[in-house]
Amino acid sequence: MHSQIVGLGYCGWDYLCVLPSIPIDDKVKIIQSMEQGGGPSATATFAAAKLGIPCAFAGVVGDDSPGNQIIQSFKSIGIDTSSIRIRPNVKSPTAYCWIEQQSGKRSIAWTSGECKPLSPSELNYDQIRGARILHLDGHQTEAAIAAAKFAKDNGVIVSIDAGTIVPNIEQLLELADIVIASEKFARNFCGTDDPVAASKKLFAMGEKRFTGVTLGARGSFGFDGTNEYFQDSFTVDVVDTTGAGDTYHGAFAAAIVLNLPYQDAMRFASATAALKCTKLGGRTGLPDMETLNQFLELNP
Repeated sequence: MHSQIVGLGYCGWDYLCVLPSIPIDDKVKIIQSMEQGGGPSATATFAAAKLGIPCAFAGVVGDDSPGNQIIQSFKSIGIDTSSIRIRPNVKSPTAYCWIEQQSGKRSIAWTSGECKPLSPSELNYDQIRGARILHLDGHQTEAAIAAAKFAKDNGVIVSIDAGTIVPNIEQLLELADIVIASEKFARNFCGTDDPVAASKKLFAMGEKRFTGVTLGARGSFGFDGTNEYFQDSFTVDVVDTTGAGDTYHGAFAAAIVLNLPYQDAMRFASATAALKCTKLGGRTGLPDMETLNQFLELNP
């Protein structure tokens, strides 16, 4: 079966710890710690796969222990890893995440490791052609631009998680059919705190299907060129917000594959992100479709 969603971008190995407070020039004792895979497009792809959508991922890792763990984590949930390129004798991307126990808010320090970026010549174009959605996060930018151009030419929807302003991000934003930005990205790139104005500015960049802004605990806003949408966040006991935005993107892409209307897709994505926040780590709390549907029924 063809992968319905192909993720392309940053994939790393996360080291997470829960702390009583995030220290500055101080020491605190770790309450809980764990390791797992991370990265914006990577976790989005993982979330979609957990919901039952056939997925693949394209990126780069080193031939070290974290690189092997990244690949095995993808494989454990059935994600096609044939497009992940393994660079010899270099360190894989990693991230160190500190989570404040009381609020669930987090601070992340990350590195892209020593891996040479993915090149356009290394892409599996047949895999992209067979997908419904190509989901990008702005990383692996040269390959992402080539993949997006190819996807557009072959009727594949291009989705981007606009979370980090990287060189040539404007080109990716213009190529994308679906652009959902973080609140911080929207403020910095669009020059406004208004999610309505930001969404409409992003919509004006090239041919678009949908644009939006995620607002954390305040929900999310969307625009399809005619209609404006708003989705509240769901109330849950928050343990860790790491990966909540990535999860939203993956669940939204899954909802588009399932042909849900935009308002329903936003609700679907918001609920998936909320459930993720109930556990430590960007992936631990990700629901399967049965769990998500039960949550939606209980939270109309």
